[in-house]
Amino acid sequence: MIDLTAAGLTAKEAKCYAALLERKDWKPAELARYVRETRTNCYKILDNLVAYELAERFDKDKKLHYRATNPSRLLELAREQRAAHEASEKTLETESRQLIQKFYKTHEQPGIRYFQGESEIQRIFEEVAASKEEVVYVNTKSGIDFYGFPTMHNLRMLAPNHGVKRRALTADVAAAPKDYRTKDPLVLLKRTWLKESDYTTPVEWGAFDNKLYVISYGQEALGLLIESQQIADSFKQLFKLLERGQKLLPDYTKLPRNAGAVGQTESRLD
Repeated sequence: MIDLTAAGLTAKEAKCYAALLERKDWKPAELARYVRETRTNCYKILDNLVAYELAERFDKDKKLHYRATNPSRLLELAREQRAAHEASEKTLETESRQLIQKFYKTHEQPGIRYFQGESEIQRIFEEVAASKEEVVYVNTKSGIDFYGFPTMHNLRMLAPNHGVKRRALTADVAAAPKDYRTKDPLVLLKRTWLKESDYTTPVEWGAFDNKLYVISYGQEALGLLIESQQIADSFKQLFKLLERGQKLLPDYTKLPRNAGAVGQTESRLD
């Protein structure tokens, strides 16, 4: 049986349309017998096909007949279906955020979403860029190793490009900017340095709004996004403790030591 679901047709509608294509025109009663449908159902299906502009009704010998229109209309219907689906998905995304907020007012169970691969991990950065508050995160140079510098930089810049302020713990590695004091304010970043050997795990942790995210970089990138005000607040408090403790270390003022070693054209671990 011909499958026209991409154009929004049901199986019965597709069956009737395929039958219409086999002859120049049909009487509804004849078509009903041919496709083994009741006359009542066949009339409803034919009316739907006319509404889709896939069929035309006309009088012939003082009797009602139906004929198929050009199947190219199916492609137009498929495009309309896709556009409507995308629009409804965006609406659902907005409304679901409001429903999630209502859910958290009476429930403590967190929402958990998983992401895998370059394109899906990008969605985490897009959500960070939509944050209503400051974003805090523990950076890892493995993001650059996985994506390459240009792509990783573009993902990182989504947040400041949307006016989202950031605070980060970043390792003193060669890819970090030596001129961070002048460049960081331009990208809405407040940086706290870590010794290169203090954090080598290829995992980024971050929190924004009521969400905690984790991105693990290996041969494949895996992401986790937990929507819970309590969990997000917990990480933000831990981040403050780490930030404060790091700046109290005796040799903190000597950092960074390795930043800028790769040259200023690549020096943007942000």
